[in-house]
Amino acid sequence: MKKEYKNTNQKGGKAVPSMLSWSADEKERLSLVLSWIKSTAKKKDAPDGIAELAGIAAAQEKLYKAVTDGSWAAMSADEKCRMNKAIYGSLEVDAYEKSIINPDVSARAYGNAYAMVISALGRELVETTQYLMRGIRKPFLYACELIAEIYGHIEFDGIDRGIKQSLYYYAHDYCREYVSFRMYEIHEVPFGKPIEEIIRRAASDESALYDYGLPVSDNVINVYRFLAKQPQKTIDEMARTFVNGFIDSFETMRIDRAPKKTVAFDTYFGFERVTARMIDFFREEGLEPKLYLTSNLLVYACAFLQGGMGGTSINRQYAYDHRRNYLLVLQRPMIEEILESCRVNYEAYKEECAAYAGIAAQEVYGVPDISYVNKKAVPVLKGRGSEFFNELRSRSADLCEKYEPEENITFSIISYPVPTVGDRFEEVFRETIVCNNLPNKKYKAIQQKLIDVLDLGAFVTVTGRGENETNMKVMLHTLTDPAKQTNFENCGADVNIPVGEVFTSPVLTGTEGLLHVMKVCIEGITYKNLRIRFKDGMITEYSCENFPTEAENKAFLKEVLLADQETLPIGEFAIGTNTVAYAMGIRYDVQEKLPILIAEKTGPHFAVGDTCYSRAEDHALYNPDGKEIIARENEFSAKRTTDPAKAYTNTHTDITIPYNELGEIVVHAADGTVIGTIIREGRFVVPGTEELNVPLDELEKEQ
Repeated sequence: MKKEYKNTNQKGGKAVPSMLSWSADEKERLSLVLSWIKSTAKKKDAPDGIAELAGIAAAQEKLYKAVTDGSWAAMSADEKCRMNKAIYGSLEVDAYEKSIINPDVSARAYGNAYAMVISALGRELVETTQYLMRGIRKPFLYACELIAEIYGHIEFDGIDRGIKQSLYYYAHDYCREYVSFRMYEIHEVPFGKPIEEIIRRAASDESALYDYGLPVSDNVINVYRFLAKQPQKTIDEMARTFVNGFIDSFETMRIDRAPKKTVAFDTYFGFERVTARMIDFFREEGLEPKLYLTSNLLVYACAFLQGGMGGTSINRQYAYDHRRNYLLVLQRPMIEEILESCRVNYEAYKEECAAYAGIAAQEVYGVPDISYVNKKAVPVLKGRGSEFFNELRSRSADLCEKYEPEENITFSIISYPVPTVGDRFEEVFRETIVCNNLPNKKYKAIQQKLIDVLDLGAFVTVTGRGENETNMKVMLHTLTDPAKQTNFENCGADVNIPVGEVFTSPVLTGTEGLLHVMKVCIEGITYKNLRIRFKDGMITEYSCENFPTEAENKAFLKEVLLADQETLPIGEFAIGTNTVAYAMGIRYDVQEKLPILIAEKTGPHFAVGDTCYSRAEDHALYNPDGKEIIARENEFSAKRTTDPAKAYTNTHTDITIPYNELGEIVVHAADGTVIGTIIREGRFVVPGTEELNVPLDELEKEQ
């Protein structure tokens, strides 16, 4: 199976990935392998799952033919939907219960030890669909050959380690070809033109949502139909807010915009009217959008190359089951192959990397909560697998930093709800627009009042009220020149939209206590009764109530919240000031569904992991009042000068205490004397911040 990677075609001085070529030999290989899969699936004693995979491959063949002969373009939305479901139907909640792509199903047929290999075949196959839509057949060929190789092994030699070896060599031997192709997708701006054409079509034609070749969820369809009814003024306002936030971030972060030429898009399907205008507005600002789709092919999961445009999941349990497929192939040679492949391609695109401005990410919230099921066949992060993963993540981040230094790029993130947020979706959407458009200048002036008090203290205490048992002590850096220095950044609506927070990187030594949140949604996962205890700024204990047993909960938190590390430092302490967003959450009963992007503005929050200034600590930053923000590092990130490999955790997760669970935030002198109070019983008490309480008072009158 091993194949030599070659990259010989040239275009404009850059190598054109061999993934884009298609020879008579490859055409014959595809014909032969599809014939084998189909004939094997028809046998009375066919191995479990081959018939389902053969059906998916046949549907993909049919799709490719429709695209290439022109009949696809003439189809209605319903016709395109049926073809899309013929490929992705196995992933939908009900069908997934019987699908070989489900680890539980494959485990019943092949045992826990080999179930994920079989399940991974289906994921790999469906992930090639988007490329078939653009006439790129090699990923489909390679996935089909992998299926034939593994099922051929099962048929003739039985189920043994041979199938694991086949999956490993598939990932290892095609690694360079896949990485080269992905880098080409990301950095060659003209290659994204077909994606832009789909965006433009979909802005006025719902059927074009299926032209991406990715699954289209009900949320995508319904948010699309909602936006189709909105006046152009609203669409332009949404797009302009986002683009302006990105552009303003250059000044905020003091980054030279002159050499920047491109901006990456990470947006959701269904928002095409908004996305099309964002493209227009970015071009007016001299930035060309890089448009590419998200892909979960195995190599991309290993190489952290999964970003891009996509839709809301049609089955979150499916995504959860396959979240660690990379562990199936993560061995020492694979790590080196990934890193070398990435290094070669970063070097080839170093000019493009230098011209890259950053990422514009539009997120969604309101996807229904789910109680994930931990399945025995799913690989667990432990032992050498855990060591390999953390090493790869750290070295990949270092490599990226070399070519795209954090101090030279910016970003902007905004979020909108999807219809499953609740019965009052349209009202929530309109209120979210209001939150996203709150006036920057006004909030920064109010937030400066908070900073003026905070900068007088040596430490801050944060306590909960009611059932919330939070009791945290947060140590602050010493200001050697208070007239010119500050500990807290005055954050407006640029990188993180909406407006509304002041934040700092605490001193770890002496920072301690319990952080407790009854319920909070972080990156689509709702944590229940989350408790984290700290000593000298490091996590010492953690628990939640997401799963039936303590062991399951600890394993879950270690993987998802601690990023499979034994402990993490506090990287950030912040005070959110967006009481408008908080009131919206309570008023429409969506508080627990708010994304951390908005939720972090609705109370104080702590981030575990790296600081907000990770890998850019030596880049000076200033508040609007001209004071330098000196709290850009802590004792953990300070290791970058002595032991760089131990300076970063490569994760940063915000955890917010909402106002209704908040007791007090108090500023203290070094001897413990109270200097001032920021919040008492969920209300701001610093003179000049009274306006922040207006939405809270109005909400109280309504209830």
